Amino acid sequence: MADRTLVAYARDDGYDTHYAHSGVDADALSPETPTGGPADRELTRLREALADRGVALGPTRDGPAVDPDPLRRGVSWDAVVAGLDYRAYDRCLRVADGWTVTAFLVVWFGFESRGGEERDPSGDGALLAVEEGEETYARGWFEGTKSAVADGLRCGLYGEDGARAYLGGRVRAFAGDREVYVP
Repeated sequence: MADRTLVAYARDDGYDTHYAHSGVDADALSPETPTGGPADRELTRLREALADRGVALGPTRDGPAVDPDPLRRGVSWDAVVAGLDYRAYDRCLRVADGWTVTAFLVVWFGFESRGGEERDPSGDGALLAVEEGEETYARGWFEGTKSAVADGLRCGLYGEDGARAYLGGRVRAFAGDREVYVP
């Protein structure tokens, strides 16, 4: 599965947002490599290892890890959070003026595949700051919590608005002292 990342670069007039596919490395974002260097670095290493065994993978994806063409320009951080398609992205990287990167796990509150109504995924979720190595645990925790909330929704214990509000509260509690944004 691809790692779909929204990269938000701080500018004087707000943030420029860019799309990254296949897992941009936050440590690779710098003034020298603003788009994170070449894409598919891990796949390139795998290609080389398999080539020694006579196995050829499909075509390569040339280009930088982060698409240099912005999706949006000069938007506030609040607008990034409120307008994010939480179903489409797996994570968000916020790049500050000094190239300090904050990684956020993107979690979607949508219950449509779990017995809920179809809704617009823009603004329907949360951004949870995660440190290196925490993302897998945090995603597992969220998906388990969301499954339990979805069970209550299917049983009629509460409506979707109540389920979303409860899920937002659980994400805030899980965040503790970390940054968290629940639109």
